[in-house]
Amino acid sequence: MQRVFAASLILLLCLSCQKEEQDYYQKNGKIKNVIFVIGDGMGPQQLSMLQLFAKHSKEPHFKNRVTNLERLMSVGRTSSVMTNPGKNLVVDSSCSATQYSTGEYSLPEVVGLDDNGEVSKTILELAKEKGLRTGLVSDTRLTHATPASYASHNISRSDESAIAKEMLEVGPDIMLSGGLRYFIPKSAEKDEELRNLVPSYISLNSKRKDEENLLNFASDKNYQLVFDRESLSKAEKGKVLGLFESSSMPDGIWNTQNKDKAERQIPTLTEMAKTALDNLDGSEKGFFLMIEAGQIDWAGHRNDTGLLLHEMLRADELFGLLHKWMKGREDTLLVVTADHETGGFGFSYSGYDVLKPVKITGEKFKGEDYRPKYNYGDFSTLDKLYRQSRSTLDLMIDVKGWPKEKQTKKNMREYFETHMGYAFSDKDIDQLMRSSKNEFYRPDHGNLSLKEVPHIEDFAAFYTYGNIVRANIFARILGHKQNAVWATGSHTSTPVTMITVGPRSLTDEFNGLLHSTEVGRKTIKALGLKKDYKTVIK
Repeated sequence: MQRVFAASLILLLCLSCQKEEQDYYQKNGKIKNVIFVIGDGMGPQQLSMLQLFAKHSKEPHFKNRVTNLERLMSVGRTSSVMTNPGKNLVVDSSCSATQYSTGEYSLPEVVGLDDNGEVSKTILELAKEKGLRTGLVSDTRLTHATPASYASHNISRSDESAIAKEMLEVGPDIMLSGGLRYFIPKSAEKDEELRNLVPSYISLNSKRKDEENLLNFASDKNYQLVFDRESLSKAEKGKVLGLFESSSMPDGIWNTQNKDKAERQIPTLTEMAKTALDNLDGSEKGFFLMIEAGQIDWAGHRNDTGLLLHEMLRADELFGLLHKWMKGREDTLLVVTADHETGGFGFSYSGYDVLKPVKITGEKFKGEDYRPKYNYGDFSTLDKLYRQSRSTLDLMIDVKGWPKEKQTKKNMREYFETHMGYAFSDKDIDQLMRSSKNEFYRPDHGNLSLKEVPHIEDFAAFYTYGNIVRANIFARILGHKQNAVWATGSHTSTPVTMITVGPRSLTDEFNGLLHSTEVGRKTIKALGLKKDYKTVIK
């Protein structure tokens, strides 16, 4: 009986201490942890799509039709962010992430440098110097623009082999994503030891031009190496490097189709985030964790409306984890935002297939039909987009891999209809497969080095990703049927939404219309870190 009483007393004392600690954080607006979430390409239009689907899809996919995005907004503060560089109208992902991570203006296509080309310490580096633990999680690849901008400094975001090594030298405690091909030697495919180490589903096709094996380098720095869902779940507390694909992690459609499968080998974004939080939580001096939902951006670049929906659903799963994790905590600041909007997406009304007259019982109609002049879009479109079972880029890659004799209009029509749920005509196939002279040809530029490119009828200057652009043409063909419009194949300057959750006295500081550099500086300050800034925010 005395033991039970003693145990109960200890528990009460612990709970009392925890409450005192939480009250201290709440009262003083001080925190020990920051979770910074970047929805790459996630503008307000993309949030709107998620909300429309949650509220109006035929089958409810959310409890009470409430998204986790809504739940975060209900407990936090919502504001807006401008993300432009100091010297340009529009930002790219590496520049935007650098501005968030350093609090300084940066340049498009560089990582970890200010807009004078000087190295600028990131919040992750500053946190490590003060003894905090740190982590990076992304559903793209580890060396891609956003995670790279927190743990490397390079004049080119494309120099991913060098970025991979520098990220290991900087040494975030947790790094989970795809991108193995930048960590293994040029001759990796011939290495039996590597093949035995890495699961067979991951290709050993390296992108390095040297024979350096960065996995050995990581092991020497005490990283646990994990390559699949099972090994991730068994990782012990400490430093973890998880590389789960040769290049990019699977897309949002894959996530929807496979997330509930027990035999799945690849972890989801939410599983990676949970592992990182479990590992970092309880750190004596606190932690900094950046999580990227990065393929929202890729769906936008391809103008793939169905894929975009699935990417937003994947992001909302992450938001659910974070909403639960933040409950009752006043020692953590959660920031959920975006680096820019991609694609200029929106649902729009049109003159196509104007709705038939509808019977309305309201007194004002006096028996007359309701006759709208335009098609404002039917909610059934949302369910059709959800049923898209393959991305438009994958469809084009599939067709390109067919034998020439199979690449007939009939076969393509049937294949696209099976996965998209929309009918295609021979004229549509002609439009998809048409090519034209590249007006912006530059032999020294990767994406512009093709002399012939998929034909874009208008605004061709904004569709400059080579043969990938063929995937964008689906949006031109199906736009009137989906009530969906896209303005560009690149980024826009649209202000993005920001949600902050934490002690109210702290989140109040993130109010209003801010610039990404201001957000970066406020986040650095929130962790009690200090930095001398070189530029004045305009």
